[in-house]
Amino acid sequence: MGGVVITPVINVLEVSIFGVNKAVKCAVVVDDQIVVRTMMNLSSSFDHRFVDGFDAASLIQRLKEMLEEPALLFIDD
Repeated sequence: MGGVVITPVINVLEVSIFGVNKAVKCAVVVDDQIVVRTMMNLSSSFDHRFVDGFDAASLIQRLKEMLEEPALLFIDD
């Protein structure tokens, strides 16, 4: 639908879900300069009866790193 902020809802038998939002051009600060960059929000929901919050946050940070640097997808940890 093209939203930039969503809240994905977990369905029965799911423990997590991700929502990919629309990429839009935004003004951001890079090296003390205002530049236009394409930015995208990634939303997530977790069932904390099964997933620890720290583990969920770690997963989101790792996913963010890989999306920002796609070459990392091909590197084994």
